[in-house]
Amino acid sequence: MKRLFIIILTLQIITNVSFAQDTLAGNYSKLNIPSGRHIIKEVVSVSGKLTVEAGAKIEFIEPGVLVCESGVEIVGKNHNIEFSGKSKQEGVGLIIKNVDSSLVDISNVVFKGLQLPIFFDFGWKRTAVNIVDNEFINNIGKISVLQVLNPPFNFNQSADFIPFRINHNLFTGNNAALYFEDLKSDHVKIEITNNTFANNSVYGFKNYNISTNLVYGRADQLFSRFSTKLEGNSFVSNYLIDNLSDTIVHIANFGVYGSDKTFDLANNYWGFPNKENIFKGLYDQTLNYNAPKINIDPFLTEPDRKAPTHVFSIKNGETDVEIADTLTLKENLKSIKLLSNNKLDINNLVFGYSFFKDDSGMKKTDTTLTYSIQAINDLSNKISITKQTNPLKKIGYYHLSGLLDVNGNTVPEIRIGYSNYLKDLRRRKLLADIFKEKKLEDSLKTPPRAMDSIKNTFQKIEAPLKSRFEVGIQTGGAIFTGTISNQNIFKNEMNLYNALHINYTVFSNISAGLTIASFKLSNSDYASSNNDEIARGMKFSTSMLSISPSLQYDYVDNRLYSKARKIRPSIGVGLDIATFSPTGIYKGKVYNLQPLGTGGQLTDSAKAPYSLMALGYFINFKIKYQLNRFNSVGIHFSFHKSMSDYLDDVGPDPYPNVKTLLANTKIDGIAAAYFSNPTSRYVSTGQLRSSPSKPTDSFIQFGVFYSRRLFK
Repeated sequence: MKRLFIIILTLQIITNVSFAQDTLAGNYSKLNIPSGRHIIKEVVSVSGKLTVEAGAKIEFIEPGVLVCESGVEIVGKNHNIEFSGKSKQEGVGLIIKNVDSSLVDISNVVFKGLQLPIFFDFGWKRTAVNIVDNEFINNIGKISVLQVLNPPFNFNQSADFIPFRINHNLFTGNNAALYFEDLKSDHVKIEITNNTFANNSVYGFKNYNISTNLVYGRADQLFSRFSTKLEGNSFVSNYLIDNLSDTIVHIANFGVYGSDKTFDLANNYWGFPNKENIFKGLYDQTLNYNAPKINIDPFLTEPDRKAPTHVFSIKNGETDVEIADTLTLKENLKSIKLLSNNKLDINNLVFGYSFFKDDSGMKKTDTTLTYSIQAINDLSNKISITKQTNPLKKIGYYHLSGLLDVNGNTVPEIRIGYSNYLKDLRRRKLLADIFKEKKLEDSLKTPPRAMDSIKNTFQKIEAPLKSRFEVGIQTGGAIFTGTISNQNIFKNEMNLYNALHINYTVFSNISAGLTIASFKLSNSDYASSNNDEIARGMKFSTSMLSISPSLQYDYVDNRLYSKARKIRPSIGVGLDIATFSPTGIYKGKVYNLQPLGTGGQLTDSAKAPYSLMALGYFINFKIKYQLNRFNSVGIHFSFHKSMSDYLDDVGPDPYPNVKTLLANTKIDGIAAAYFSNPTSRYVSTGQLRSSPSKPTDSFIQFGVFYSRRLFK
């Protein structure tokens, strides 16, 4: 009886949980989301007003997104509304689109773990936008945390505008920027005031630019009735992170571009008390002469107390000297001094230190420290460490979490020595990769044991099949070098070439590939240096779609990766299976040339229109640069010989009789006659249209590529 009761109780709990989670799906004329748990795992559209009540918890599962086409009212109490992404299946967030005369009001909401929390899509319009008292925490997307594109330009410029207020929000632990298409506009009056931006990352490459800043946008001289008001904000420890190495490059707070001369950023705190350090995190005319010049004067030497609570300064508790963000931690700190813009609640503080166990391995030790707290005043606390943490003096970093303000709101986590910890982590990863490759190389050199059967040996070689696949994209140019072409390759027309390439490693230096390419070929006799060809006056254009299997010989063992073997040349051969359709223009109209029978194919019963599918063969050459074990870039060049002479419609056919052509061409005899002999020049009986050179059709392709190995 007791066991039956437990089963019934368990089933009831599961049922209650299932019903407690409301799954939203489809299109709504209007939508009210009440308090409780809700799930969005697809595109949910609301054509009317969206209302989210206090206490609602909405989980977004990839590709979940909530699209709002009218009014938005998401108003919580003490941050009790949550928009969150499901771990490892994170959804998108909130999209504002369409033209509507309603309000967007978002306050006391926590956005966390999302790909793109709030996106104002192109062409949106509302009466006003208020994003106030929210928390944007640990959002994983690397595109934007908040993105605001332009509204439509056809409403009354003299009076109609959109007040856009971003006030008293906390942005911390996010992986992307806030992007405004126009920081100066005739249509949107933006105010970014009293916000805290702390411990955020922007991902890019080591070349610092406009978009690798936490806040960035355009400022032009035209359409600039309203300049963004950006005051009272605090920027602390926001960094550019290099995509390739996952290490901190430098501070990255604000970037501006456009045709305006100056941009005002007065009365903000930038993390430093001096201009020299402040401007390291600002991208303006100093780094790009085409950008406006940023004016930060007067700047705050401490954050405004109106901004959400955060720690803005960390000092050595013994020396009272500021601890630099580039500090390499080996010696133990005895105490630290925290300075904040508002009073902290430290009752739930977790103080930890993480470090590696040895000099080269990846095993990490996470320790929790014991400490004592001395409140110096409302804005300053001294934390003394009472337990030894790193007796062997291994590189690591301190981390402090669980901080709150006196109202129970989130305070950004604190990390000390994290920059150099990341660099050391990167070094260890490289060592681990080299060690793995060395083991693989040694295993390849070691012959199988005598007791191993042929079957077992074969299985050992073929076990990592999926690790041999590599997918890449190619782009560049394509140049026709057949009948209608100049002997000087560079005087021929070049067209865009794009392709998808799949590669499979067969042996250590042999790989098989399949390329699917789309490109265009075109040329004109008038670009030739041969007078006879100029007199012929042919020109054409054709779209090509090809599938090309190939074999490649790699000069470097393609299964291994090491620093010494990053540059990897290869040569290959292959077959082309291509479709084509040559066209020409007559009196402004584009004609497909094959149905016209321009070579007399329709006037002779012994002939037939040429096929629009061609076989061919090619030789190619590549130089690959291995960025890391999985990613590579490079250049490619290939010469292709076609077995068809009609890629340009000009094959080894005699010039047809015009009268016969007019009589036998059903589509457009006049156009057929024109394309058969565009210059109407005198030709002798039996003279070939492909003369004087009579070459077979060929073309070259060249450009750059990026490829990625799919599996370990």
